[in-house]
Formats: sequence, structure tokens, C-alpha cells
Amino acid sequence: MYRSFYSLLLISTLFACSGKKQQTLADLKYQPEKEKEIVLEQLTHQEVREEYQELLSLFKDDELKEQIERRIADVYMIEGGNALLKDKPQKSYYAEAIKSYQKILEKYPGSPNNADVLYQLARAYDMEGNQEQAMKMLTQLTRYHPDYKNIAEAHFRMGDIYFSQKKYRNAENEFKIVTQYKNPDLMIYSRYMLAWANYKQFDYEESLDAFTDVLNQLIAKSKTSEALTKTEKPLIEDTIHSMSLALSKYGGAETIEKIKGLENKPHIWMVYNKLGDYYLDKERYEDSAKTYRLYVTKYNYAEKAPELHHKLIQTYIKGNFPLLALKEKESYVEYYGLASNYVKNVGHISDEILENLKVYIEELAQHYHNQGQGVQKAIASIDKTLASGKNADKTTIALGPVAAKRRAELSIKETESFNQAAHFYSEYLKTFPKDEKVGEITYLRAEVLFQARRFVDAIRDYEAVAYLIKPLNSSKKTSKYTADAGYAAIISYQKHIEQIKQSNATSEWQAKAVESMLRFATKFHGDQRSPTVLTNAAEYLFTLNEFERALQVAGQLVANNSKLDATLKKTAYGIMAHSNFKLERYQAAEDNYLNQRLLTKKGSDEYKKITERLATAIYKKSEQLIASKKTDNAIEQLLKITQLAPDSAVRVTAQYDATRLLLSAKRWSESITQLTELIQLFPQYVHAQDFKRKLAFAYEKNKDWALAADHYLALSRKDPDEDVRRDSLFLSAKMYKKSKNYETAIKLFKRYARAYEQPFEVRMEARFNLADLYEKTKDISKQLFWLRRIIDGDAKGGKQRNSRSRWLGAWANVKYGDYFAYEYKKRKLRLPLSKSLPKKNQALADATQRYQKAADYGILEFVTMTSVKTANLYQDLVYQLRKSPVPKGLSKDEVVAYRDIIEEQAAPLMEAVLELHEGNVIRAWGGDYDEWIEKSFIAMRQLYPGRFAKTEITVSYGDEIW
Repeated sequence: MYRSFYSLLLISTLFACSGKKQQTLADLKYQPEKEKEIVLEQLTHQEVREEYQELLSLFKDDELKEQIERRIADVYMIEGGNALLKDKPQKSYYAEAIKSYQKILEKYPGSPNNADVLYQLARAYDMEGNQEQAMKMLTQLTRYHPDYKNIAEAHFRMGDIYFSQKKYRNAENEFKIVTQYKNPDLMIYSRYMLAWANYKQFDYEESLDAFTDVLNQLIAKSKTSEALTKTEKPLIEDTIHSMSLALSKYGGAETIEKIKGLENKPHIWMVYNKLGDYYLDKERYEDSAKTYRLYVTKYNYAEKAPELHHKLIQTYIKGNFPLLALKEKESYVEYYGLASNYVKNVGHISDEILENLKVYIEELAQHYHNQGQGVQKAIASIDKTLASGKNADKTTIALGPVAAKRRAELSIKETESFNQAAHFYSEYLKTFPKDEKVGEITYLRAEVLFQARRFVDAIRDYEAVAYLIKPLNSSKKTSKYTADAGYAAIISYQKHIEQIKQSNATSEWQAKAVESMLRFATKFHGDQRSPTVLTNAAEYLFTLNEFERALQVAGQLVANNSKLDATLKKTAYGIMAHSNFKLERYQAAEDNYLNQRLLTKKGSDEYKKITERLATAIYKKSEQLIASKKTDNAIEQLLKITQLAPDSAVRVTAQYDATRLLLSAKRWSESITQLTELIQLFPQYVHAQDFKRKLAFAYEKNKDWALAADHYLALSRKDPDEDVRRDSLFLSAKMYKKSKNYETAIKLFKRYARAYEQPFEVRMEARFNLADLYEKTKDISKQLFWLRRIIDGDAKGGKQRNSRSRWLGAWANVKYGDYFAYEYKKRKLRLPLSKSLPKKNQALADATQRYQKAADYGILEFVTMTSVKTANLYQDLVYQLRKSPVPKGLSKDEVVAYRDIIEEQAAPLMEAVLELHEGNVIRAWGGDYDEWIEKSFIAMRQLYPGRFAKTEITVSYGDEIW
């Protein structure tokens, strides 16, 4: 009863389908009418077709029969689609549907419904992967049924097929046709593919216009209640990326503003952003920065401007353009700071901008602060030259005009730098008034104001830090500045008084200075400087770091009093030595300490203290020389301590530092001498063990391989550090290898390989050395054993595997392959070939298998190497086959036939040779190159010079349309 009723439903369906609206396969749903609410048994596709076949026998009307036959074909189509979705493997999914639709076309050639048949037939061919037949059906459909309801989709698919066939002009025409139908479902995709068709024809201007149209449509749609589809969401990103490709080939970022479709579009930032990112990925830093800068310059009040400006800065940082990055940081602060037009336009500062401002402002302040200090050092260097250039009558030689001009320029730059630092410190305090670093920043601003000789402003900040600002959260950073700030305020008063000493306000400021001193002594009464602040004038000058005047007084005291008491003279020399030390004039300090020591009883405590200061002054002088990269002079000064102050506390440190400098200067023999002495004299020194380590290292660098090996071996046994013992064992083996003591080297490398599982990479190196050593000693079986250990070690390395272990694994496989290649070459082809050829083939197979394993590591060096080695073996086999002897007793015709057989055997081998070399050639086209690729080029020029081609991967959205 159900089947009979179902037949009636099929008849009603056919009559419904014979109306004006024709369904596509996507619309076709075999379901009972909802209003009948009758539940039928579920029929298989075969049973549905049989029901339709029954109906064919009931009707004579050709139109109705055609409809039934189309439904049968549609059921085949549905069945094929279901099988494909269920991933049921079969030779063809749509073969029966294609046959059915073809029969309908043949049986009813003039039917008005053939448009649907051609559409479904084209779709079936396309699903079968037969684009040629699909194109034929689509061509018929568009030619004979131009008013077909799905005509836009047909043209789109034709364009898609042309595009995949790289017929871009044809594809462009078809996609243009699609856009004329204004199909809402296809408009975006047709414009997108039209853009790509233009791009492939190098018509970048048209391509950009089309991509822009796509982007505008997608952005507009995303802002409405209509959600973007799954394919449209990534299409926004793809479109902008595609525009970046086109822009990079058509004028770059400057072209963006010329694209009419982007005029006044708020999302234009996305194009700048993506193009900048594209250039950055390609490490085209200048182009990337230019792109971001163009946007920022034109739209610096826009909401997205800070984001792209930040990227501009990061681009310069990544590109290693620190000065340009710094300049842009200044612009960033100017554009988006508290008083900027951006804030007026947007109305607020985001947390992200505040975070960047905090970093950039502080960096800028520190930069100008450091720059000012650097200029100060340059000026001090000029002044030092001046100080040393005196006439015999003690008058200063006139400063030359060039040096004078340079000093004046530096002085201006010094002031400008510190003023700029003060500006940015102020910007920080205005922007982050409640920040926990307020006290510290205020102190730093006072420092630069002081250096800029703005002493009144410096006094304000110093006293604020010392007496007014309460540290947030008991900040230690702010607390530690308070006493220093109070003391610096006193110095600032003195400096300001010196500035205005010719004015009538001197006494007023002197009174303020006294108040500041009293304030300091009251609040910081426990400070060791407080008594000094309140002592006599001479001590006051010294405490305020007026060392030049202290030197002047002490110097005059010594020079003008030939009968000066020895104790006073000793004190004067001490003041002069200490002042010079404070001024970092360590040579002068050394001279004065020597004079002071001459007036002191040898062996006394005072003598020892002066000696310690003398050693410290020389040590400090060596530090200056090191900073100035005068290594040889620094070494000389450090070793001088061993002569002038051999018992001083700093002596061993100085000699140790001298040794390290000798090592860094590659003065191996001298460093060996010093290290040997240190080992003998200071066995209990905190770094005594390091002496022995560095001595072994020095022997190694001096190429005293045997001595280095012995010392490393001793370290491997006695060093207290287990890691050092382990590393020394490896290095000892390495040194014995270098000294050609292969037997001992092998023994030690074996000991290392068996004793230490970790570090993984060093254990792998030990195995590598063992394989190499056994190759040198021609012990092939043991070489092969360690080659296997290398391969096995890398394979089981897990997360410890690294580029080096993979390299070693590949290398070991190549070496193993070379062994089999050697075995292959030893085997000669003799008659009968049926006996000699298999043995040679087996060796060849073993070698190529190992080469393939080496290539599988994916390391270019070995991929290209093994390709050439394998190709050479195949080519050699071809050569051996061709020159192999011919069996005796053959006629001329049989000899010809025999050679033909040989050629048949050689042909696939030569094809493999060509493929292997061609693989290397293709790698070269991809940007890779090495000696093995060069060998492949040479081989290809000899074997097959014309075979070079490139392939291109294209992306199509056509499948989504179907």
C-alpha cells in the first residue's frame, strides 16, 4: 500500500516540476509534502529509480517521460554525491548519472529543459575531475540557453576552469560576464577572481580596482545584520593580502591613495597595515616603514594611527635602524601624548597607547641623558689634552681653532641633549603623575637639569625628592635617592652661586645654600656626609667635590714650601692622590701615592694601606685602558701591580685579569706563563681552579695539542665540577685526535660515549669523532658500528634532537652509503650477467637506500648531495651495462638484439638520473644553491640541457560556488 501511494506522490511531484520554476540538484529534496503528514518507509536510491521506471510504463506523454527520466538521472546524481560524502571508494561516483543525462540529451534534443540537464551534466563531469567535458557542457549551456536561471554560475565555472588552465584572458572575460548578471551570491567571488585574472596578466591597476571593490563589499556586509559566510570571512584577509602582492609590484604604498575605491574609506588602514606587514615579512624594512609612515603622516589623528605608528617603530628596531626608531618614538610621543591633536580628535588615550608612551618617553629620556654624558666625556678628553699642554713657564698653550670649534659644538650638543632629556622626564611626570617611579624620574630630571647648568631648576627637583615626595608603596627606588638628592641640592646651590658671582644676588643664594645644608644635616643627621657639610671651608670644598681646587691648594702647599714638614707633605700628597683618584686621573693618583709611600715607614700599617690604594689606582687605570680598548697597555698596568704591590689584596685579581686579557688578545704563550705562576703562588684563591681550566685552554689555543690533551685529561679526573670533568674528557679526546694520537683519542671518546648520556649533542659529537677516527685508521667494521650508533642516537633523541644531531644522522647515512658505493664499484660485470649483475645491483640498492635515508632528513646539503651521488651511481651502472661484454657465439643480429635489451634496462636508470639532477635544478630556482646543485647543473647541461620549468600554485574559490 505504501509503495502504491508513494507512486502517486511521485506523479504529483512530476507535475509540480513541469511548472515554470526548474530545480537544480542543490534544491532537489525527496520529501513528502508537509501537509499530508504521512510517514513512508525509507526507500533506497535503487528502489526510488525502480518506482520511477514503473511510472515510465504508465505514461505515453513525452514531456512527462522526460521529467521522469530526469528524475532517474537526478537520483543517480544524489546517490553518487552521498557515496562521495561517505568516502566510499569506487572507480566513478557519477558515471551512471552522466550516462542518464547523456541519454536524455540524445532522446530529447529539442527539450526546453535541456539547460538543467547540461547544468547537472557539467557539474557531474566537474565532480569526476573531467574539466574538459565539463567545459563542453558549460559552453553548450551558455551558447544555447543564455536565459537559463543559473547562467551566471555557468559562466563563473567556465572562468574558474580557464583560470586553472592559466588562460587568464579567457577567465577575465567570463568573470566580467558574471558581474553583469549581478547575482548577489556570485558578485563578490566573481570580482575576486576577476582581480586575480587581471593580476596574472600583470594588469595590476585593474586588479587593485577589482580587489578594492571586493573589500568594500565585504566590509559593508560585515557592518550589517547580514553575517558573512564561512568563505567570506577569510576572503577579507585574502583580499587585502592579494592587494599587498599587487601593490608591491605596482608602485608600493604610494599607490594606495590613487585607488579610487579606497578614497575616504575608514578601512583604508587595513591596506596600509597589510602591505607594511607583507614588506616586513620579506625583510624589506625600508618599504615596510615607508608604508606605515605614509599612513601615519596622512592620518595621524585617526584611531588606528597609533597602532601603525607602533609597527613603524618596531620595523626600524627589527631592521636594526635604532636612530630612525628613536626619531619615530619622538613623533609617537608628539602625535599621541596628552596635549596632542589625536587626543582632541579621539577623546581619550587607550591603555595600549599609554603603555607605549610610558616605554618610549622613558627610553627617549634615557637616550638623551646618555647622549649628554657621552658628549661630556668627549669634552673632558679635549680638556685633558689642554691640561697637559703647557709651556715651560706653566702658562697654557692656546687652544687651536679646530679644537676650539669642536669643543664649542660639543658644548652646545651637551646642553641640548640634557635639555631634551629633561623635556621627556617632564613629559613622563605629566603623563603618569601617580606612577611609583615619580620620585626616581624627578631625581633623574634634576640630574640632567644640573648637567644642563639649569641649577635653579635642579635645586627644585633635588629638594622635592629629598624633602617633599613621599615614596609610593615605600618604594626603595625613590627612598635611596633622598639623601643623595639633598646633598646634590647643596652642590647645585654652589654651582648657581658661581654662575651669578658677579651679580648682587650672590648673598641671597648663599643664604639659601646654608638653609639647604642645615636642612640636610637635620633630616640626614646619620649620613656620614653631614659632619663634612658643617666643617671648615677647605673641607667644605672637598666634600662638594671641588677636587680641582683641593688639588690646587695641596699642590701649592707642596710646591711653595721646600721645608714643609714630612707629615704635612705626606698628607698633601694623600689629598692630591685622592683628588686625582676621584677625578679618575689614575696616573696622577699613582704618582702621588708613590710619593706619599716614600715618606712612610716600610712595613707599617700606613705603608700597607697606601700600597693598597696605589694598587687600586693602577687597577682603575687599567679599567680605563680596557674601556678604551687599549688591551696591551692594560695588561702592562695590571702586571705592574705584581711588581709595585705584590702583597696587595688586588694583586691576584689583577694578575688574573691580565691573564684573561692575554687570552682574549690571543697571546697564548704569555698567558701560559702567568697562569703557571698563579697556580704555583695562589692555590687557595677563589678562582684557583679556573687557572687550571684556562691553562688547558691556552695550551689548546697555542696548538700545543699534547699538553692541552694532558691538562684536559687531568681536569677530567680532578676538577670539582662534574660538568667541567665531563667536558674536559671530551676536549682531551679531541686534543689527542689533533695530536694524531688516535689510539688514546679513541679510548677517551669511547669512555665519554659510554659514560655520559647527557648532554645529548656532545655524546653525538663523540660518536661522530669515533666514526671519523675509525675511518682514519681504516677500521671499517668499527666505523660502520659508530655510524649506526650516530643514526640510532639521533632517531631515539626525541625532544633533544636538534639541527646538529639531524645533520650527523644524515652524514652517517651518507658515509654508510659511500661504503656500499665502494662495494658496488668493486664488483665488476662479467659473463654471465645473470650472476654478476644481481650482486652489483644489491650493493647499488644498499648505497641508494642509505642515500635516501640521508635525504629524508630534509637537510638541503644532504638532499642535494645524495641526489648527485645516487645519480652518479645510476649513471655508472648504465655505463657498466653498456660496456659489459657480449656473450660469445652470438650472430650480428643477436648482438644487436642483446644491446637493445641492455638499452631497455638502462633507459629507466637514465630517466632516474635526469630526475635526480632536475630536482636539484628546481631547488636552485627556488633560491637554494650549493656545490651539489652546481654539479647537477653541469650534469644537466651535458645530459639534457633544455629541460627547465617552473610550476605555480593557484587558488580558486570555484569549488565553494558548486
